[in-house]
Amino acid sequence: MTTSLRLIATLKRLLKARSMTYRDLASRLDLSESAVKHMFSTANFSLKRLDEVCEVLEIDLGELIGQSEAQEPRIEKLPAEYEEEIVADGRFLLIAYCLVNHWRLEEILERYDISRADAFRYLRRLDQMRIVEVLPGDRVRLLIANNFAWRKNGAIERFFNERVQTEFFRHSFATDGAIRIAKNGMLSIKAQAQLREKLKAIGELFDDTTWEERKMPASERHGTTLVLAMRQWIFEGFREYER
Repeated sequence: MTTSLRLIATLKRLLKARSMTYRDLASRLDLSESAVKHMFSTANFSLKRLDEVCEVLEIDLGELIGQSEAQEPRIEKLPAEYEEEIVADGRFLLIAYCLVNHWRLEEILERYDISRADAFRYLRRLDQMRIVEVLPGDRVRLLIANNFAWRKNGAIERFFNERVQTEFFRHSFATDGAIRIAKNGMLSIKAQAQLREKLKAIGELFDDTTWEERKMPASERHGTTLVLAMRQWIFEGFREYER
C-alpha cells in the first residue's frame, strides 16, 4: 500500500471513530459531499486541504502520519533465503545493515565507496523483499518492526558468529568508552531465570534507544554492539579433575 493510500485509510478510520460521515466532514470544510467523496476515492488532497481535514479531526499532520505508519504490518524477521542472498554479497549486506540502522541513502554514498547505480540496484531488491519502500526523491522508508531481528541460526547470525564476533572480542575494551563485564558464580535455576529476564530487558532498552535516536544524522551516531550472554558452563580445563 502506498503512503497516500495509507493516509486515506487512516483518515477513514478516524472519521469512523468520531462517528463522522462524509456529509459531516463536507459541512465542516464548506464543500459538497460529492467533492469530499472524490477526494477520498482519488486520494487527491492538497496539503492545505489535508491540514483542514486534520483540524476537523483534531489531529496534527505529524500524528496522522505516525498513526498511518503504525497501522502497517512490519517485518520482524526475513525469510531464510533473503538472509542468504544478502550475506552472500558484501555490498548488499552493508547497504542492508545501514538501512536497518536508519541511514539515509546520501549518508551511505558519502561514507562508502558504492556507486549510486549499485546502491539503487540493491534498494530495488530490498523493496522487492519489502524491507524498504523506495519513495520519490531518492527517499527510503524502512518497513521493518522496531523489534526486528535476524533469524536464529540464520545466515546473518552465522556470519556474525564466524566473523564479526571474533573481531568484536579481539578488542581490549580499555578505550573509547568500551566496557566488558565477565562474571562467574553458582546460581540456582530460579536465579538464572530471573537474571535472564533482566538481561532481556536490557536488550529491549538497547532496541528502544536505537529507535529513539533513529532520526539523528548518521554522523552523530556510532556503530555500537551490545552482547548479552549467559549459560550453565564449566571451564573445560576443570573437567579432567572431575570424579
